[in-house]
Amino acid sequence: LVVIFTSIATLGMKGIVIREMVKMPESVNTILGTSFVLRVIGGVLAVATVFIAAIVVCADPVTHPYIFLVSLAFLPQSFEVVDLWFQKNIQSKYTILARSAAVLAGGIFKIALVVWKASLTWFCIAYVVDFAFIALALGCIYLNRGGKMQMWDFSFAVARHILRDSWPLIISGVLVTAYMKIEQLLVMNFLGSYTAGVYFASAKIIDIWALIPSFILTSVYPILVEKRKHEPTVYRKRLQLVFDVMAGLGYLLAAAVFLLAPVIILLLYGSSYGGAIVILMIQAWYAPIFFSGAVRGQYLLLENMNIYLTWTLAIGIVINVILAIRLMTATPLGPKGAALAALISYWVGSYGTSYLF
Repeated sequence: LVVIFTSIATLGMKGIVIREMVKMPESVNTILGTSFVLRVIGGVLAVATVFIAAIVVCADPVTHPYIFLVSLAFLPQSFEVVDLWFQKNIQSKYTILARSAAVLAGGIFKIALVVWKASLTWFCIAYVVDFAFIALALGCIYLNRGGKMQMWDFSFAVARHILRDSWPLIISGVLVTAYMKIEQLLVMNFLGSYTAGVYFASAKIIDIWALIPSFILTSVYPILVEKRKHEPTVYRKRLQLVFDVMAGLGYLLAAAVFLLAPVIILLLYGSSYGGAIVILMIQAWYAPIFFSGAVRGQYLLLENMNIYLTWTLAIGIVINVILAIRLMTATPLGPKGAALAALISYWVGSYGTSYLF
């Protein structure tokens, strides 16, 4: 639930803020200050939305306080606007440094909780602390690199401009997450918690390398913005090059995970999770779709055609739900059917709809 509503907290403005800072370097502090205020407001709205959704969706009231605790992570994430400044200046190495330090600190904290046999409540708090560590690390590096938070300013005009362009991205952000998670919810509801546990084990691996495109494209996006503005011909060539490289990386990763799936599952989880091997072999082929799809998303953002992303996600979700239910319940495939349904729907969403529109 918390992941699904993340786009409300971020307000879908990541790429828009970077684009505006590149276009108007003299207004960087105003853009950052306005973005920070908007993110705080979005975080509060997201916490409220998640809590209401928990009451509606989760029949077991025992889960409600845990969901509320985890959703509080939206608040420290407001400071991640600093990350956009690093991306704009093509200095993402500092963001990686900050996040690495935060992950290390958070990991030590969680290990301590395990040793102390802490309650589940503390692990929910640890999730929030992770983002607090990231915010602190980003802030320290930003100040060390000459950033001046005291010069941040808020502008209603800039806020209106950002929100005008970002509202389709808020909707598409919710759709993206639902698109990525919907078959997991269907597995839980149709096949039970044991099968869902096996399915989630594989899906967790996919979640890790699904982040790779964003890490790579954070450095590429500002360059594309600049080339589109001043050298349209070079921009088209660079865009094609990015598509080629990302798709190639996706196919290489897919082939490696497909071949090594038995080793990966047995090494990470043990023989009791053997049922996840075939699922991972299917999910491995999400990679080229995710990688090239991420580039297409940036292209649509650059060309201000975000409405198409919303439509493609809606089509993908419908296909995913229909196919997953059909393949899970009307065939002997079970959870493998859900993975196959997701693969087909991702292909339709990222490739098929490109031809359609």
